[in-house]
Amino acid sequence: MNSNPHLFLDIDGVLATNAQFYSKTLHPKYKVYGFDRKCIQVLNKIIEDVNPTIILSSDWKLHFELHELNEIFSDNGINAKIADITPSLWGSKFTSLSQLEECRAFEIIKFVNENNITNFVAVDDLNLNHWLENNFVYCPRSNEGIKQTGIKEKIIKILNT
Repeated sequence: MNSNPHLFLDIDGVLATNAQFYSKTLHPKYKVYGFDRKCIQVLNKIIEDVNPTIILSSDWKLHFELHELNEIFSDNGINAKIADITPSLWGSKFTSLSQLEECRAFEIIKFVNENNITNFVAVDDLNLNHWLENNFVYCPRSNEGIKQTGIKEKIIKILNT
């Protein structure tokens, strides 16, 4: 059993808010928008308090290699590396946009089960609550992401359980 705290992290709507989606400022090497500075501060506080293993569950995993994702995280000021990414089940088991939330949840569940993880939280702007219940924190406001009031405290509470 792996009881180290694991944080399954999405990017769009969690670290990158609406303001970044529409920004004309792009990463010079990877040509992607940056992350919200206040969201980065919240994530860095979670990292400082809990030191979770970060697993990327975002669709960004389909466009970048792990070392590239870590460079993007570092360039945005995030004080931890991504340890791994969830598997992609899109296109095999899940093919309809109506299955997007279920797909994301099952990718996380597959990773959790294959790695015997017992302490984790998934943070996403997709509502994964139906599948992850007590191990999920929803970021429903894409203009606020992880900086939304109460989100940081929920994440830390779950990871400290």
